[in-house]
Amino acid sequence: MDLRRQLSILRHWMWLLIASALFFGAAAFLISGLVPKTYEGTTRLIVGQSLSAVNPDYTDLLASQRLSQTYAEVATSRTILEQVIAKVELRTTPEELLDRISVEAPRDSTLVRIVASDQDPVIAAAIANAVSEELIAASPAIQGRQSEVQAFIDEDLGSVQGLIQVAQVEVNQLTQIEDRTPSQTDQLQNAQDRLVTLRSTYATLLQYSSSSSSNLLSILDSAVPPTEAASPRVLVNTLLAAIVGLLLAMGIAFLAEYLDDTVKSADDVQATANLPTLGAIAQMKGDDKRSEIYRMATLLYPRSPIAEAYRTLRTNVEFARVDGPLTTLLVTSSVPGEGKTTTASNLAVVFAQAGRRTLLLDADMRKPGVHKLFDLPNVHGLSTLFQAEDTALETLVHPTEQPRLTVMTSGPLPPNPAELLGSHRFGTILERLRGAYDLVLIDSPPLQAVTDAAILGSITDGTLFVINAGRTRRGAIVNGREALAKAGARVLGAVMNRLSGRVQGAYYSYYGYYGGDEKSVEPPAVATGQGRATSER
Repeated sequence: MDLRRQLSILRHWMWLLIASALFFGAAAFLISGLVPKTYEGTTRLIVGQSLSAVNPDYTDLLASQRLSQTYAEVATSRTILEQVIAKVELRTTPEELLDRISVEAPRDSTLVRIVASDQDPVIAAAIANAVSEELIAASPAIQGRQSEVQAFIDEDLGSVQGLIQVAQVEVNQLTQIEDRTPSQTDQLQNAQDRLVTLRSTYATLLQYSSSSSSNLLSILDSAVPPTEAASPRVLVNTLLAAIVGLLLAMGIAFLAEYLDDTVKSADDVQATANLPTLGAIAQMKGDDKRSEIYRMATLLYPRSPIAEAYRTLRTNVEFARVDGPLTTLLVTSSVPGEGKTTTASNLAVVFAQAGRRTLLLDADMRKPGVHKLFDLPNVHGLSTLFQAEDTALETLVHPTEQPRLTVMTSGPLPPNPAELLGSHRFGTILERLRGAYDLVLIDSPPLQAVTDAAILGSITDGTLFVINAGRTRRGAIVNGREALAKAGARVLGAVMNRLSGRVQGAYYSYYGYYGGDEKSVEPPAVATGQGRATSER
């Protein structure tokens, strides 16, 4: 399926695409508005001293990265969750709280991200901060050292740091004395030795302190009560639902097109029946509600695109018959209701307008329609010639207001139309009509209904195959084409009738859509009276 075909399908199903997108989007908008809002509090912690160290040690950094994964697991342990519940005074269970907490520790990072959710933004922030605080409180135990020992080391570090400051002040004061006494010189030496010892002790204690270890856990960002809800995200949900609805509608549209076996374009006709498309006629407005005469676009609206389409069809028919003059032309279809009578009638008008003496012969002696379209009596006609072959044609035909166009109706319906049309007498009648007119244009029954059309196709110069675009199924076309082929009919081509806006643009892009002011035009009296509203044949 090429891109143009896909775009054509999307244009045809545009109403479904828009409706589906609007429905899904509106549903998501309403549902998002009904769902309670949820807020998220976020705390970030850092493991180790990778940010504060001037020369970070790769081993310590790698250890901190791996320890962050451990801290993420510990943060959601039952012990931590129970302590958080007690601290924040939550009315929930650890299992329920676990569903509201998310802890992330990205690989190759020393950061731990704690996210807590709640319908109250203050409680959400309090939960996140409580989890981080309880995790920090538990970190000495994770390090493998008792908290009392760590506190003792930290206390010694503070004491040694104070002694270092005192010794440093004493050294500075003694150094500023220019003429020191031997006693002051000894005092300066002792102070310098004491300062070196204190600094060595401080360095040793610092190695055992958590403040410089790769296992140090500290808060980088505390959680604050959020001002906007994290969910539901109304705009995002609405857009995503609209996209889902659009994609679903597109899938339905393409599936429907795939399962649809009707013929919609000239390419379909060529592929199905191996026939060229000689003409394309657009759907006329109000087919089933207006008078039959309004289907005669070639008479009522001679400058309309539809009338021009019939003239194009006439030209293509004349070119299609290259092995001799075209004196008899059969118009038929595969099934009833495809518009063959309207096509034959309008085609007869444009042939007459071109200067050819044309006879429109209604050979459908089962369900005739030409007399209804032209509002003519059907007392006498083709069947009368079978009873009295020498009857004068002038008494059986009906002139019209279109110069050079004459109509012969079917006449009284016989009980055996197929036998009559296949008889030698009909051949004689057709030769007589052929001699009286330049062109005899014959309207026949559908091919699948009876065998009349196949019989007529075998004795005419050419056959036009009318196809209702978008409704005639491929199987019906194949069967009709096979019936004509078995009868030896010379099929000139197909006529795509009743093109909808979906496909007519390809044929009418030059002329534009047929939109003449039909209501302002009164139907002329084509024959003897006014048209009656019936369905198109």
